[in-house]
Amino acid sequence: MSTQFSVMTWNVENLFPPGSFVSPTSGSPVTEEHFNAKLKFLADFITGLDQKPDVIALQEIGGQDNSDLRSIEALQALLGGEYSHRAISPFPDGRHIRVAFLARLDLQRISGDIRDFPPGPLASVPDFGGGSNTRMGRGALKVEVEPLAGVTIRLVALHLKSKLLTFPRQGGGTSFQPKDENERAFGAGIALMRRAAEAVTVRTFINGEMEAAPAVHTIVLGDFNDEPLAATSQIFLGPPDRDVKSTDQSDPVRLYNLVDSIPLRGTNTKDFLAETERFSRIHEGRGELIDHIMVSKGLVFVGADFIVKEVRSFVGLIAGQSVTANPNERAASVPPDHAPVLARFEL
Repeated sequence: MSTQFSVMTWNVENLFPPGSFVSPTSGSPVTEEHFNAKLKFLADFITGLDQKPDVIALQEIGGQDNSDLRSIEALQALLGGEYSHRAISPFPDGRHIRVAFLARLDLQRISGDIRDFPPGPLASVPDFGGGSNTRMGRGALKVEVEPLAGVTIRLVALHLKSKLLTFPRQGGGTSFQPKDENERAFGAGIALMRRAAEAVTVRTFINGEMEAAPAVHTIVLGDFNDEPLAATSQIFLGPPDRDVKSTDQSDPVRLYNLVDSIPLRGTNTKDFLAETERFSRIHEGRGELIDHIMVSKGLVFVGADFIVKEVRSFVGLIAGQSVTANPNERAASVPPDHAPVLARFEL
């Protein structure tokens, strides 16, 4: 008998508890009313799903400081005991936002120490002012679940460096607007290098996990802050594949992006995500697909059948929204700027 298993990733955008400032330049703290409205929006969507995900990866879980867990605790409570298991990264960024998991299944073998760039050519990347970065801005988080006896799935949640740029100013301040085109170009290049180094950090961690436990399935999901064909996203996939239905020696280390086309023989592909849902955020009026669910081969195709039964980006939740280069404009927004992305499997 088959078992249904589903996962969802959602950047919930600035889920900060009352009294917090969503950024160093925001004008006023989060109110109790706004926090409760945002929690209700998130919980109503999750509990309203016909088939609730077994595991939810969350990004932008905020706090007043690095020890403040009120946001994740309040969301978990509002879900009414449906998601009794949680894990949260011990490494938030400078705004005190981090990744987390909520789950209906027991979370095992939790690892939050995924942040330092590995030794090698990308052990550090430059920053403004001659400094360097040697770790991810927001740590990634790994958990394992056993949805079926004898079937183990490792999940890694991440939130890679965004394309949003901040530029240093005299006196220690920052600005979202570059002073000239050269500063903008350098800033974009630095952000890209950081995102690439973060992608390599997570991929090398996964390599070690796959080598140590090859029978365990893998899911990497979260806010990649780049489209499926971007070089940083492609780093995660491993060796290129020509046909998911064929077997070769690289299968054990490959990942397949369920929001992108899965390769079949020749020029054919398998697309799980509907054309009308191929975006997860609207930036400056244009849809972009930056939230991904990448899985190992055993979660795509088994025997003669695809076991992926559904992939959704719930774009109706972000209808009418469009983010800009100034995140402070959205400080009072209740609906997140990202659509939740879901994948359902039949194990």
